[in-house]
Amino acid sequence: MNFGTIFDLPLTMWPDKEALIYGPHRITYAELERRTNRVANGLHALGIGPGDHVAVLVKNDHRFVETLLGALRAGATVTPVTTRAHQSTLAHIVADSAAKVLFASSDFAAEVGPLAAAVPGLRHRFVMDGAPSGSVEYDGWLAGQSTARRVVDKAPGDIASISYTSGSTGQPKGVLLSHAAFDWAARNLRRALLYGPEERCLLAVPMFHANGMFAGLFSMLECGGSVVILHDVDPAAMIRAIERERCTYTTGVPAMYKMMLREQELLDRCDCSSLGFVICGSSEVPEELLTEFTHRLAPMLEAYGLTECGFVCNNPRWGVRKLGTTGLAYPGVALRIVDPASVSRDIPVGQTGELLVRSPANLTGYHNLPEVTAERLLPDGWFRTRDIVRSDEQGYIEIVGRLDDRISCAGESIFPKEVENVLTQHPDLVDVAVVAMPDEIKGEVPVAFVVERSPGTVREAEIREFFLTHGAAYMHPRRVFVLLEMPLTPAKKVDRTALKRRLEELRSPSAPQ
Repeated sequence: MNFGTIFDLPLTMWPDKEALIYGPHRITYAELERRTNRVANGLHALGIGPGDHVAVLVKNDHRFVETLLGALRAGATVTPVTTRAHQSTLAHIVADSAAKVLFASSDFAAEVGPLAAAVPGLRHRFVMDGAPSGSVEYDGWLAGQSTARRVVDKAPGDIASISYTSGSTGQPKGVLLSHAAFDWAARNLRRALLYGPEERCLLAVPMFHANGMFAGLFSMLECGGSVVILHDVDPAAMIRAIERERCTYTTGVPAMYKMMLREQELLDRCDCSSLGFVICGSSEVPEELLTEFTHRLAPMLEAYGLTECGFVCNNPRWGVRKLGTTGLAYPGVALRIVDPASVSRDIPVGQTGELLVRSPANLTGYHNLPEVTAERLLPDGWFRTRDIVRSDEQGYIEIVGRLDDRISCAGESIFPKEVENVLTQHPDLVDVAVVAMPDEIKGEVPVAFVVERSPGTVREAEIREFFLTHGAAYMHPRRVFVLLEMPLTPAKKVDRTALKRRLEELRSPSAPQ
């Protein structure tokens, strides 16, 4: 088994079919095979193979695919590096993964030199579209390599990837994922959503992230679909690409879909009727967004997954979808909801508890972090997600919040989503995020950061009064702060760490009143 051969079936059946579309590049399965083999042969010529690690620091680009799969074919372990992190975080990831080779897109040409200095074991650096001193120009290097097929046999349990988490608390952790886990995750998602070769996926979310890799890239390559790649999230470009390429679905996060809906004039001009559905995950989905997007463009299927487990739940493409839930468990994925204080005690239906996941897509462990592995990955294979959820009688899962984000207010547990769900109903708000604020009497209290639909339309007292009218009094936000836009993590989730820092600044005695 080698996951680098994930597109072997469409390569045999439809070699001249378009696999990847990126700008002027229209890469067929046959051409993708040649380019992937060139990477594998080039790495082999450098002495890179089993036991070696390769880092891919490439913003969305067809070359992300061939470098990642080519490194796997060569027998190496690959690290898809976040493309939206500070240089110190990039250095941590490349060093922690012990990468010997770095593939970088031109977006990171300035970072390649400092990364090489910070990571002594980094021997080879390839930069796309021009190379700084000390690096090799990628396309010129690739052109000189053999197209002969080279695939190193791997055992199912061999590590294919060290994929790093977003690192919302401390440095990112390396998640060890096997060839078998990658393969099962891609194929299982494709089977569950009944993807076929007629699908055309628009991929604008980062390809390094599990959402982009599995819901978009790998599941399409496995079934013979086509992937329309955009370099970054650009709502206007996305709408035009849907019309131009007749995309049938896309995968993304709430922030992306909110931005698309703001392009009302463009949406009126463009024919997006080819869009059959969209997948929305990686962050809580406001019910207002789901309803509006489904009405305006296409059904939105809320989903849930993790780097450590792949995709876990999805509202069905056909069948009953339930607003405010992440749907049903994928086939082959087992779920338990347990008491966080005693994971041996299951929680009854309808009550909240921590979600445990067990499936063939589960991680092997955390890289160089045995204590964290022992804490999160239980001996019988269950993974502790640290997400607080509840299920209904049919097994639909509702995400209530993160265990780490729980607000303990005078003995009551409050999860940010519970407060956010009320505030998002306010007609003058387009975005809401809630975090904890220390309180001398109650321990912690919720505070809200909001983005207005029109500047200057809301007042703090009015927002609090709105909540008290529509929500439980003990949950009401004690303070409300207006932002121009919500800070996001590299994975396009709300950056609660940044909000907590902002809260500290606002509460500082020296802060302007």
